[in-house]
Order: sequence, then C-alpha cells, then structure tokens
Amino acid sequence: MAEGNIRLGKVAFVDKGTYSAATTYNTFDFITTDDSCYLCIKDGNKGHALTETTWWKCIARGTTATAAAKKAEDAAKLANEKATAADSAAGKAVEATNNANAKANEAHEKAEEANTAKDNANEATGDARVVIARLEELEESLISKYKLIPTSMKLNYPKKVTYRNTQPFKVEVELLPVDTGRNVLFLGDDRAVSITPDGVFMINGVGMSKIHVIPTENTGIYQTIQIEVQEPGIRLTSGKGMRLSGSGGIILT
Repeated sequence: MAEGNIRLGKVAFVDKGTYSAATTYNTFDFITTDDSCYLCIKDGNKGHALTETTWWKCIARGTTATAAAKKAEDAAKLANEKATAADSAAGKAVEATNNANAKANEAHEKAEEANTAKDNANEATGDARVVIARLEELEESLISKYKLIPTSMKLNYPKKVTYRNTQPFKVEVELLPVDTGRNVLFLGDDRAVSITPDGVFMINGVGMSKIHVIPTENTGIYQTIQIEVQEPGIRLTSGKGMRLSGSGGIILT
C-alpha cells in the first residue's frame, strides 16, 4: 500500500476580529461582537448578516452576562449614592435621621441586588466554560465532516512491455482533488506480471495481465488496467535495416 502525508486543510478556528460586511470569510473563521461569537460555516461568506443562519452559527452568546454585569454596576453605583445621602442626613433632626435610616435600608437592598447580579455573572462565566467545551467538540466534528476524499483518479503506466526487459516498471497514481488521500491497493492476477503494494510490477512471461487499482478512501472510483508482455523484436533503423550495437550485436526491443 502506498503511504504518504494526508493534508486536512484548515482544521482549527481562525480569529478574524470584529465583523465587517466588506470582508470575505471562510469555513472555521470566527468573529466577535460586543458580547457574542459567530462561526462561519461556508466558504465565500461576504456581506451576509450575522442573523443569516445558513452562513453563520452563534457559538457563544454573552447577552446574559453583559446584562448582569451592567445591572451589578448600576446597583453598586446607586448603593454608593444612597449611602452618601444617609451620611449627610445623620447630622440633621430626628425626622432627617429616620429618613437616613430608610435610605440605609434601601441601600442595603440595592447591595443585595448587586450580590445577586454578581452571582449571575459567575453563572455566566460557568456557562462560558460549557461553551468552550462545546467548541472543542464542534471543532472535532467539523474536521471529520469537511475532511476531503478523492473523487477521481489518474493513472500513468506502460500498456505494453517486452519480455526479459530488466527496466523497472511502475503504475503511477494521482488522486484528485489535490491533497486528498494517498492510499491505494493494487490487486493483480500474477499472469504476465506481478505487482507489489507500491505499484512496481515484475514481468513473469508473455501474455496479458489485469490489475485493479483501488483507492481505499473511495473504492467506487477504482480502475482496472491491462498490461501486455510481448516477445522481444529486432529494432530497425529508419531504412528498415537491423539496428546494431557498437560491437556489432543485434539490438532487441
């Protein structure tokens, strides 16, 4: 069996920064918005909005975390404002003190809201870890889905050879498109020739042999070839005379 490197093409995500309608994106490219991440799932993606699910897949949506963080910030700011108001009212009359206590209670409630918002943000962080794990699974799935297999095959080999010819012969194989698999099986009948796993064949005798050339990653495109082994003949000159070697010997085909 012929062996070699198998190129998978692009097999990892590529960070393309923020989205631009003027940029052309390809499979595995991803972009980010203020709070989300989108993965391109088709080549030649240009000018398609992020809402077009035939071109983009949202793989991380951070809207909840962003909203929770904003709410926490607003609540903390309001709590500080209320605490300042309470301190200012402490030096006033009893009525003002009561008002300050009410404000302090309100500030406490806002602080509780801030803690709740913080907890929500922590939950969002946990969700992000889940998204990362999902991305790793998705990457493996896409690598398997988009792995190329050969769809056609070209062969180069001598269709006729001369018996007792000592020159090595080989069936050369090219699988298309380029950078697809390179594993091929050779199955011969061992009559006129015998073929090795790497495509080199040896002459057994005069006659005809059939050889099946089978790509292991797509057996449906196999080809069957024939190689004829002929008796040697006398090589002729342009004037139809026998061609002789420098020592006067007859040159055979």
